[in-house]
Amino acid sequence: MQLFLEPYLLGVISALLAMLFFGMTNILYKKMSEDISVMDIMYTRMWVSLPVAYIFAVTASGSFIFTVPIESLFPLILSMVIGIVIGDGMYFYSQERIGVARAFPIAMSYPLLVYLLAALFLNEPVIPQRVLGAIIVVFGVIMIARAEQSGVRNRNRWNEYELRIGLVFVFLVLVCWALSDVIFQFGLIGVAPAEANFYRILAASLILVPVFLYSFRGERSIPSKRAVSFAMVIGIVGLGLSLVAYSFAVKFVGATVTSLVVASAPMFTAPLSAIYLDEDVNKRVAIGTILTIIGVLMVIIII
Repeated sequence: MQLFLEPYLLGVISALLAMLFFGMTNILYKKMSEDISVMDIMYTRMWVSLPVAYIFAVTASGSFIFTVPIESLFPLILSMVIGIVIGDGMYFYSQERIGVARAFPIAMSYPLLVYLLAALFLNEPVIPQRVLGAIIVVFGVIMIARAEQSGVRNRNRWNEYELRIGLVFVFLVLVCWALSDVIFQFGLIGVAPAEANFYRILAASLILVPVFLYSFRGERSIPSKRAVSFAMVIGIVGLGLSLVAYSFAVKFVGATVTSLVVASAPMFTAPLSAIYLDEDVNKRVAIGTILTIIGVLMVIIII
């Protein structure tokens, strides 16, 4: 596939698209979180996104059969398992137990760790303006998350031990997502992003098959057709489209810029939540959104 945009600009646009798709996924998940289990969402979204990833890979490569170097397969697959299979699973688990107001700000600070790891292991230059922008993005996201949840009471259905486990898990999520982004950037060296994305999703889809079969042991509630339909939409948008855009972004602008742009999704989801979920958007949300936009601009536009 011939690129008609300068690589950095293409990477920034891809990161913004990944952020938009990720934000839409959060809105859909909020709307259906009471109707379907975390693991059913994991299975459905992964398997539905696989044909989408294949179509993009075929389009990009110009062939129905494509490969990636053997030495790149391990880091590509490892990044997927750590970030999407383990990281996302733990995030959903922790969010249910400690609430979005705690889980989301902690998890969304992962770009700071991405920057540190990329500087240490991938020789990414440490630019003061970008570091300041990263801090502003994280602070803005925290303001939005706190403001959105200020009037919401957490459901007190978990005991103290489970709440502690949820808190431990969300810090592990931060580490998993950061490691996944940096390992993925390393695996993309010399590899086309669309093809890499397909093999990552294929590997994760195969890994989830025995987990899915094991879930039928004992009692198991089957989600409704409506819930499955929502999960399929999440799969197409949240993984099928967002991971394609994310792959191009990491390839052309690196894991640090991509993670910071994606982490700024609340500036997009806050107004959508107000429109479609009747959530309150107050002054703190507005200030947090402005700060997040300023931070993102400082990250992607280096003077």
